[in-house]
Amino acid sequence: MVPGFCRDCLLPVPESTSDERCPRCGSPRLLRHPELEMLTLAHLDCDAFYAAVEKRDNPALKDKPVIVGGGRRGVAMTACYVARRFGVRSAMPMFRALALCPEAVVVSPDMRKYAEVSRQIREILQSATPLVEPASLD
Repeated sequence: MVPGFCRDCLLPVPESTSDERCPRCGSPRLLRHPELEMLTLAHLDCDAFYAAVEKRDNPALKDKPVIVGGGRRGVAMTACYVARRFGVRSAMPMFRALALCPEAVVVSPDMRKYAEVSRQIREILQSATPLVEPASLD
């Protein structure tokens, strides 16, 4: 095994841990890389960002498939990883997303909230380095 960390709670996971789940939060989303401690460049692509913010703000959504988007005639702006397992993708027509994942919780987007969270994340990143190059809100 190689060193890594949990993508959900950020717990460092030592090389000796062969478990497939985080020992703290139980998440299966462990990231491992043989050169993790030597990496100096990070690319953050938050493709489920809006859904993650909604789950953060409403803990009842934690384990549910969440789609952020419009009504039946709209599109899925994003889907959490639970919904993605059913085949739901960003920019998919909402009727198709709900056909693939009928138990999904659909949340209307709150762009002001997402912009504020994005600003907070950028502040954290810029406190670590001035070399932050934002490409979009998420």
